[in-house]
Amino acid sequence: MKPFVKPIRFLFLALIFITPLIFTQSNSELFELPKMYFVYFLTVLITIFHLINVFNNKAPLHKKSFLDLPLLLFLISQIVSTYYSIDPHTSFFGYYSRLNGGLLSLICYCLLYWILTVYLDSDFKNKIINFSLLSAFIVSIYAIAQHFGIDKNMWVQDVQNRVFSTLGQPNWLAAYLCILIPFSIYQFLNSSRLLYKLYFLLLTSSFYLSLLFTKSKSGLAAVAISVTLYIALYLIQNIKKSAKAAIITSSFIIFIFLILSITITNPIKDLIFIPKTNVTVSTTETSKLNITPSGDIRKIVWTGALNLWKKFPIFGTGVETFAYSYYWTRPVEHNLTSEWDYLYNKAHNEYINYLATTGAIGFLTYIFIIISVLFFIIRNWKLEIKNLVLPILASYITILITNLAGFSVVITSLFFFLLPALLNPNSEASCTTCPVKGRWAAIWRTGWVLTLILICLVCLKNIIFFYLADIAYSQSEDYDSKNNYQMALSFAQSSYSLNPQEPLYTDKLSTIYSKLALSTEKQEYVDQAIIYSNQTIEISPANINFWKQRAQNYLYLSGVDTKYFSTAITALTTVAKLAPTDPKTPYSIGQFYETASLPNQAIPYYQQAIKLKPNYDYAYFALGKIYLTQKETKLAKENLQKTVDYSYPTNLEAEKLLKQIKITN
Repeated sequence: MKPFVKPIRFLFLALIFITPLIFTQSNSELFELPKMYFVYFLTVLITIFHLINVFNNKAPLHKKSFLDLPLLLFLISQIVSTYYSIDPHTSFFGYYSRLNGGLLSLICYCLLYWILTVYLDSDFKNKIINFSLLSAFIVSIYAIAQHFGIDKNMWVQDVQNRVFSTLGQPNWLAAYLCILIPFSIYQFLNSSRLLYKLYFLLLTSSFYLSLLFTKSKSGLAAVAISVTLYIALYLIQNIKKSAKAAIITSSFIIFIFLILSITITNPIKDLIFIPKTNVTVSTTETSKLNITPSGDIRKIVWTGALNLWKKFPIFGTGVETFAYSYYWTRPVEHNLTSEWDYLYNKAHNEYINYLATTGAIGFLTYIFIIISVLFFIIRNWKLEIKNLVLPILASYITILITNLAGFSVVITSLFFFLLPALLNPNSEASCTTCPVKGRWAAIWRTGWVLTLILICLVCLKNIIFFYLADIAYSQSEDYDSKNNYQMALSFAQSSYSLNPQEPLYTDKLSTIYSKLALSTEKQEYVDQAIIYSNQTIEISPANINFWKQRAQNYLYLSGVDTKYFSTAITALTTVAKLAPTDPKTPYSIGQFYETASLPNQAIPYYQQAIKLKPNYDYAYFALGKIYLTQKETKLAKENLQKTVDYSYPTNLEAEKLLKQIKITN
């Protein structure tokens, strides 16, 4: 049997080239989720082909590299953190809409690193770089077209103002482009033919132009630092060889960056030339709108994350559990920001996120990987100019910088783990051990190969089923939003049959059955709603969203039988314990009591919500209406006035009630 060297290399190139380009309109999450499943799919194929090579003595199982120990310790720390996790399902598979960062994804990245080191040679390294650049060029061209409105009607976001291309979010696109800019500069500086130089200069320019269109401050800071460092070291390397040529070629890059920076609207230009604004906003409107700077919000989130680490200092709360555990230490100050009701599934700082979710052990092993890479680069950076040490250093630094104010996504994680592989010496992908000959050896190898093929088929089947399950779930969501519960149920059942262990699907089934029970009063729907709700909580007991939905579902069921109302309140009480600083929980309890015609019991919960969020207009409005009904005119007036003061846009109904009070008085 011929070794699977070319197929493995082809799959790696496909991984690097196709992953950034993938996004769909049919999934529940359009960008990250399909990218992650594609990585899973190719990782299985690459791993199986490699093991077949190993069993046929066509390649070594592993090639020793400088990152072996750091990666192994990191993986062990993540496995232990998953074992002690508050939600092992999430820790293993990752937070549903992201997946990236879960233990399964980290295993894939480490496997890809170790396998890649076996099949590297100088030609393959160059192909990896060129395929990465070509893919990024396509991404950047789409980003530029987005800026000029090619798909402005496809998205809710103002994509012309801040482009995100095929990555889904401006900061993610910026982080990706920052990784590739040093390599396009590297190819430009080291190309001997004019045509190639012009090509790579075009790539560099398009990457930087797209980066400017993202308006990502972290991205621009990362590329400024990394490119400055790269060019400085490049000039130092060439000071004795061809200083004049090095200065001229590097000046082209600096000139283009400067021209684009001062002509395109972006944070750099705004910093140099303070823009004039013709839009005047009143103080009242500004206070109501309350657009909190993202930096201020991040500081609050980081404070909560660090407090979380102090509570779970060794192994954290579990890999990728930040979306649930952050509520335990969420600062009250968060309630006064414009993103007070957003769900934060990451700490928006990769390092603090690892600290909070995987504790000191996970954080230190992650830092050990970074230090090992930087130490290896520093130790080898004086090698000849054609070596990849400088662009890899510059590229890797951009990842470290953008992760300070954000977090890794699928494509940046791929580069975080695979870039260091390019630093390893070239490999011939051949096995040094003598092949075992003989009839029984051949039978043994054939048996193992067939077993591997069977395992491969099972894994690929599961990946395909999981992916199709998400499509069915997305369709169920769509029909549910249109109140077509029978069609929603059909698709929810399909997603569940394809992936019965996913709590998001059982939660959706419980919700649909609850709505059907309310509309039809059939006991079979009630029973199914309860079964799937219990199953959801059993799989994911720390997920606050599931507890909130459980409360809502039991509220639906209380329309069939009032005995379920107490269970709804119990579920919300659990939420209040899991999220003690979240004002929406006491507000929701108040709403539930009002629905049950128990306004007096609702009042203290609305007051508690206001205590947690002093500008909570909805809670003031609810209190104002209750007091008005109870003829507590003074209290009604006070709460309705605060509703008007804090609501944005203005609550017209509150204004109307205030006028009625004034006329009556």
